[in-house]
Amino acid sequence: MAQPYQFDSRRLGAQRTRGFAAHLSLLVFVAVFGIGAAQAEFDDEEGDDDVERVVVGAGQVGTPQSGGSESETRQKVTIELPDRDANACRSDPMRGPEMVVIEGGHFWRGSLHGDSDEKPVHMVAVQPFALGRCEVTVAEFSVFVEDTGYVATADSGDCRAVNDQGTNFVDGVNASWRDPRYPEVAQVAAMPVVCVSFDDALAYAQWLAARTGRPYRLPTEAEWEYAARGGTTTARYWEVYRRASQCDFANGADQDAKSRFTERSSVECADGHVVSAPVGTYRPNAYGLYDMMGNVWEWTADCWHGAYDEAAPEEGDCSQRVVSGGSWFYGPMGLRSAKRSKDDPARTYNSVGFRVARTD
Repeated sequence: MAQPYQFDSRRLGAQRTRGFAAHLSLLVFVAVFGIGAAQAEFDDEEGDDDVERVVVGAGQVGTPQSGGSESETRQKVTIELPDRDANACRSDPMRGPEMVVIEGGHFWRGSLHGDSDEKPVHMVAVQPFALGRCEVTVAEFSVFVEDTGYVATADSGDCRAVNDQGTNFVDGVNASWRDPRYPEVAQVAAMPVVCVSFDDALAYAQWLAARTGRPYRLPTEAEWEYAARGGTTTARYWEVYRRASQCDFANGADQDAKSRFTERSSVECADGHVVSAPVGTYRPNAYGLYDMMGNVWEWTADCWHGAYDEAAPEEGDCSQRVVSGGSWFYGPMGLRSAKRSKDDPARTYNSVGFRVARTD
């Protein structure tokens, strides 16, 4: 039997989701927090290697904000992380992809220690929504193109692809969503579709909505981060489990990537993938969502805001759209729940894809 982890309940947020309830055994969680940004993204701690089960014992601990002058009461919490499900990412073109229904709630958005555009950390309310359990795959996007005759942005071959050194993304290599020109790796149908623009992602969601009669769309940036955190306040959702390996949970730069791209920063583990991996290869987060960090960046609905504020998705600089979550190209600093970037909605890369959301 797996031995339980040591676990700090400060790392578990107060969010609620049906996906969370389906995959977690939550006996009881009582906490009195000092309200403040210091509750977001705690530092790593060391502990056991098991990633199957977590037990929290009762006790008193000081909050980081108070330096120990305030305390939070913890009672026993048992959390069982869902195993990887080989069938989780199956999709029926007539019924749509597998979705996880996520209840609304509040969460700390942003990062205390991240990039300047991830600050200030602030509390955000999210309404109930559903999010694709997995990233949209090459197979799913192919059905859309075949059904509509859609011409994707990069069908002309102008998708930007990683260079042979793994240091940058370059034009002129005839990359497209059909063949993203991964170095020494052939794309397969179960991989997330890449070399798709924001406009392509939006067109796919609109087609899926029309085909199924359900209101599919792209997630907002706030929805995306809320879902990615999976109820945690750590930088990465697997960090509630002490010494859990990135390679169990996310496709990022690791020793396999470094063996091909010698100049890439990486972690010490190896997961067998240099570039993108088939969806569902890694463990999901606590909400049952796969690849929320790494594998590929994901387009969101939001226009870009350099300041991390409460503006509506369509406010801001709409010549730049938000992508979230990092990709196979990045080491640990690029694989965080708060990680965000921006790009031209018509530009494509072989490290950027998307997943769909829905509000019924």
